[in-house]
Amino acid sequence: MSVVGLGAGTLAAYGRTGDVFRFYEINSGVVELARSEFTFLKDSRAKVEVALGDARLSLEREPAQNFDVLALDAFSSDAIPVHLLTVEAFKPTCGISSRAGPRRAHLQPLPRPGSRGAAAARHLSLELRQVENDDDDDAGVYRSDWMLVSASPAAFEGKELKEAAERIDAVPRVRLWTDDYSDLYRILK
Repeated sequence: MSVVGLGAGTLAAYGRTGDVFRFYEINSGVVELARSEFTFLKDSRAKVEVALGDARLSLEREPAQNFDVLALDAFSSDAIPVHLLTVEAFKPTCGISSRAGPRRAHLQPLPRPGSRGAAAARHLSLELRQVENDDDDDAGVYRSDWMLVSASPAAFEGKELKEAAERIDAVPRVRLWTDDYSDLYRILK
């Protein structure tokens, strides 16, 4: 699994023996804090790697990694990394495995910006599902919305995904974002 955006490294806690988690982080200070102030990376049962630099550029330059899942967890508050939501970013050129598993798991904190990624995936004829996770104060869980994108509907046949993931068929009719065009104002108003 590869993850764009390290944060504290919490997604490493899901790693199992035999898994490889490769995190892409643009900010060296975040990497330093994740290693010095948190233990998710070192406590993970998975083999954990951290690549410093812009994830999209790193993924395009590296040899294919054959990841089953690419999680985009690079969204925070009002910071929208537009270059990760364009149709070019969604093209399957970033070392993702061609197996039937999810191609990208995309964390989106705001429904409107997330729809841009959905529009790009739909343009490329990829299957879309959304999983909404509500707050659970007792468990220390904050609300998050996940967009799951796969080249195959078979990726969503597992019991957990069938129960949790909602199919997304309609995507708002807004001009498709590309590397040459995006319009943050239109989605935020």
